[in-house]
Amino acid sequence: MVIVLGAFAIVLVLALRKDLVIDGWMALVSGRWIAHHGLPTHDALTVWTHGRRWVDQQWLAQISLYGLWRLGGVKLALLIHALLVMSGLVGAALIARSHGATPRSVTWVAIPVLIAYYPVASVMRPQTFAFPLFAATLWLVLADARHPSRRVFLTLPLLVLWANLHGSVLLGAALVSLGALVQMVARRRPSLRGLALLLAPWACVFASPYALHLPAYYEKILVGGNLKEFVTEWAPTTLSATTAAVYLLILGGLWLIGRAGRGVPAMDQLAFVFAAVLAFDAVRNTAWIGLVALAVLPQLLDRLRTPAVEPRQLNRILSVTIVCLVVISVVGVAVKPVSWFTNGFPPAAARAATNAAGPKGRVFAVNDYADWLLWSRPELTGRVAVDARFELLSTAQVKRLVRFEPMAGNWLRATRGYRVFVVSRDSKALLRALVRRLPARVVFRSPQVMVLRRTG
Repeated sequence: MVIVLGAFAIVLVLALRKDLVIDGWMALVSGRWIAHHGLPTHDALTVWTHGRRWVDQQWLAQISLYGLWRLGGVKLALLIHALLVMSGLVGAALIARSHGATPRSVTWVAIPVLIAYYPVASVMRPQTFAFPLFAATLWLVLADARHPSRRVFLTLPLLVLWANLHGSVLLGAALVSLGALVQMVARRRPSLRGLALLLAPWACVFASPYALHLPAYYEKILVGGNLKEFVTEWAPTTLSATTAAVYLLILGGLWLIGRAGRGVPAMDQLAFVFAAVLAFDAVRNTAWIGLVALAVLPQLLDRLRTPAVEPRQLNRILSVTIVCLVVISVVGVAVKPVSWFTNGFPPAAARAATNAAGPKGRVFAVNDYADWLLWSRPELTGRVAVDARFELLSTAQVKRLVRFEPMAGNWLRATRGYRVFVVSRDSKALLRALVRRLPARVVFRSPQVMVLRRTG
């Protein structure tokens, strides 16, 4: 178990150079804004959403990431991100062990879990802070299903903290309420304890400076924002090479529950089914099914296999070796220059865009680069068209943005009023169209990004 989790930690650390992308830049920009101006109420960062109400539900995660950057730069922020991601995974493995699962069964289940968990969990963003909180909440809820105690009320302060870090607090609140409901149904009568655990989690969800505006925020995020049309992670999970491990976990887990689930607490089974439904609903939810599967399925697997004799001495040698390699990889990454982590975002491109825009010109950057521009060049605040806070956009603006990169319909409408364009080098057709149709000329080029200035 230590070997597999340690190997994953090494991969996670070595891949940190690719983990600072759009959501990470957005968090840093927002955290800096909070540090300098206080909690936002209306947007002043971008053109399309200027003056619109900004419900910054993730404010605590953003100011925390910015604080880490102030303390140790982007390297410290990314290393703490890796630590939080691993703590969620290790927590889920420890839940399985505390329920009597053998290390070998945990290891077998961990292999597809790691594949399902990595794509969503590896990216640095506010959601990073939710993984250890999810594991802790799951631990308390599943433990209470086996031996009810007052410890389960520790979930409430965890949810209050979570409510200011990331919107996935809704998942944590649902788990606590589900656990209370299962216990009341099993006892066939309501109780004061059960009703408190049923209702209090949802009060915790609104323990935020934005409490009055959170219902509308969650409604737009979950139902009315049309994010599924534009953001890949919000789209339903379909079978592909990258999601095959998710399907394997869900189908294999359902088979294990049907085959060996008798005698296992109902809460374990319902938590798995609940996480499976969420995983199919959206790609960004696939990390949660990984954690639940690692916590719940190993004990079911043990019921279908004869325990093997563990080579203890060999395991100790290999475990110590992998832990040493983890330490070496962390040290090796920590001494890398900052440019190693931000290789895809050349500072020269940001300077070129700022110079081409002049003191008042507006910049239209594709989604991958908008928040990075705002972070790198604060003087562009209020002059970049749109950034990654898609929940602030109207339905018409989302549709306009959806049409831009594939050049569908009246896509050029989005370029009106903008002098400079920052586009990915991979978007060759879009680059040619901008040069020809605006017209525009290239003022900066790198292997990753191109900066164009309108000439017409």
